[in-house]
Amino acid sequence: MRFFRLYIVLWFILLLLPILSCSPAEAVDASGCVSPESSDPSLISLAGAMRYYEDQSSERSFQDILDDRSVAWKPLPQIIPSFGFSNSAFWLKFDLCASRIKQEKPVLEIAYPLLDSIHVFGVADQSLVYEEHSGDNLPFSQRPIQHRNFVFFLPALEEKNINIYIRVQTKSAVQIPLRVYTPTGFFSQNQRALLAQGGYFGIILAMVLYNAFLFFSLREIPYLLYVLFTISYFSFQGVLQGLFQQFIFDSVWLQGHALLIFGFLSILFANFFAVSFLNLPARNILLANILRGIGCLSTLAAVLSSVFPYEIMVKMMLIFAIPSSLLIMSAGFKLWWIGHLPARIFAIAWSTLLVSFVLASFNKFGLLPRLFWTENIMQIGGVLEVILLSIALAERVNEEKRQRILVEQRLASSLEEEVQKRTRELNQALAQLEAANSILDEISHTDSLTQIGNRRSFDIQLAITFKGATRESSPLALVMLDIDRFKHFNDRHGHQAGDKVLQEVSRVINAQATRPGDSVFRYGGEEFAVLLSNTNLVGAQIVAERMRKAVEETPVPIDGESFFVTICAGISVYDPIAPALQTSSPEDIIRQADMQLYKAKENGRNRVEPSAEYFCDRRSVLGVSS
Repeated sequence: MRFFRLYIVLWFILLLLPILSCSPAEAVDASGCVSPESSDPSLISLAGAMRYYEDQSSERSFQDILDDRSVAWKPLPQIIPSFGFSNSAFWLKFDLCASRIKQEKPVLEIAYPLLDSIHVFGVADQSLVYEEHSGDNLPFSQRPIQHRNFVFFLPALEEKNINIYIRVQTKSAVQIPLRVYTPTGFFSQNQRALLAQGGYFGIILAMVLYNAFLFFSLREIPYLLYVLFTISYFSFQGVLQGLFQQFIFDSVWLQGHALLIFGFLSILFANFFAVSFLNLPARNILLANILRGIGCLSTLAAVLSSVFPYEIMVKMMLIFAIPSSLLIMSAGFKLWWIGHLPARIFAIAWSTLLVSFVLASFNKFGLLPRLFWTENIMQIGGVLEVILLSIALAERVNEEKRQRILVEQRLASSLEEEVQKRTRELNQALAQLEAANSILDEISHTDSLTQIGNRRSFDIQLAITFKGATRESSPLALVMLDIDRFKHFNDRHGHQAGDKVLQEVSRVINAQATRPGDSVFRYGGEEFAVLLSNTNLVGAQIVAERMRKAVEETPVPIDGESFFVTICAGISVYDPIAPALQTSSPEDIIRQADMQLYKAKENGRNRVEPSAEYFCDRRSVLGVSS
């Protein structure tokens, strides 16, 4: 609030200065000639000396004006001639007295670079002594004096008064801010103006580069839109001040259309920047859509600016700019009212720009004196706006950071107890989950019918024991067993009877695997697998034969009856130190055991079939003869 009060006081002083600095205009002398101002001898006052004539046909030549004694010359009611938009040609006239200008060539400056056509004539004793042509319709390089404004070095004739006639015709607003200087006064004023313009655009360039760097660092869209708006708006100002024509482009087409293009682009990027900065889609979607719609229409208008008449497009630009500015300001002040800190600086920035426009308009229409700061009030307001918007962007980041910190603090205080509670619950749940996982793991590795290891458990155990056998150079035996004619038994006695057989056979063979390293698994269907760690082929054959015999001798009680079944077995052994080793992977040992099991079935079932090739190799190692 203190910042806001200081801001109001500053603008009050700026508004009061013109009133305090106003001084009555110099009157022309009795001869009607212009005279140097008493307050500034380098500036020749035109107050009360100029008259004008409106040529509505726009076809009268200078000779017509000079010869026609009936031309009704009217005194200018305002210091700066301003006739709005008109298709007429306007003639201005004033007199230079030789005794007043001290034989120095006066410098005429028309400080409005958008005028299309300007003809300046000098007449002495009814003879044409001076003629120059300039304007926006000429390439900048063809102007008589290459200056951002239209400048003419008027003649100075010894002891002869000169009548100056100026013809102006333009499709833009007819504003003719005239000044006549002494040569020294013009160059002095020009240097001060260039210094001010250089500082002005230097500040803008610095702000553009700074915020462009922030955009590439933070990747936040408001920074990009700010940069695009600043470039567009100050390109608009560069065209309005004649600097772009002087330093950037030398094109008649661009001189006639650049102001409209940059003006519409300024509206586009200003609207989208305001929508993004104030987060209007989340706060007021209707206002956001209106501003976006105006921005899109501005883009279309920029494209069509070369098609439709200049006057229509300027009015359209005002139709877009005024509602956009008012809507943006109202949104900023509303958010400021509800306590949004970045909106405070944002609203002040936009009001600064609007106040500068108002003061610049007062200056153009002669309601404010032509002082240095009133002549450049639009640039001053623009620089202040750019700086304030940059501060607002920084404040926006700080505000988001503060909000995050507040949220984090609230969450930390409210969640601390909740975290402790959840931690206790989680520990209890983890304990229950661990117990459940243990049970599930056991279930996932156990055959539900026989309660021995299943195929998944077998694959895991085989891989582990195979690596262990390789590492320790110890033999590993695999016995594959299959119940003889089980399908026939199952079809005849039913699946429940078959399940009883599977359960009993698994119980019997599991009882024969007595060592800690022995494991029995249901491999699939009626097939079983037995892993025998640190067991050679002879030992594996003994264990397999014991299992076969136990199954053969054990009755299976089913519904009061006793049934007997038999099994056949195939054996393979993996021994890392055995010569002519055929098995080199878990898949090889399974494949060999399956082959031996198939041979046992072919050879009559109810038998054990060891690997014959390996059995010979192993016996040679053990020194056993055939």
